[in-house]
Amino acid sequence: NGHNGTEGTALKATSGWGDYFGASGNGTDDYGWLGLPGGVRGYNGNFSFIGDYGSWWSSSQGSTSNAWLRYLNYDNDVVYSYYDSKKSGFSVRCLRD
Repeated sequence: NGHNGTEGTALKATSGWGDYFGASGNGTDDYGWLGLPGGVRGYNGNFSFIGDYGSWWSSSQGSTSNAWLRYLNYDNDVVYSYYDSKKSGFSVRCLRD
């Protein structure tokens, strides 16, 4: 949609993201999606990266033990695609038909 590599900024909320080295990690929330940096829960049960990363499960399985997710990082404009253990914890977005 014309963002040319800045989709992450367009999806991030306008507040709540880390402020590092004098640069805000906040986005523009162009679509009202309000992507917030909820961090992750590792498969060991520890929480980390709250305020720095926003990670959301996808509905696609990578294998019987892994699933795909998308995540945003405080310090850039990219939407990353990655897979991780189903024992880990990431945010979920519910959609209405």
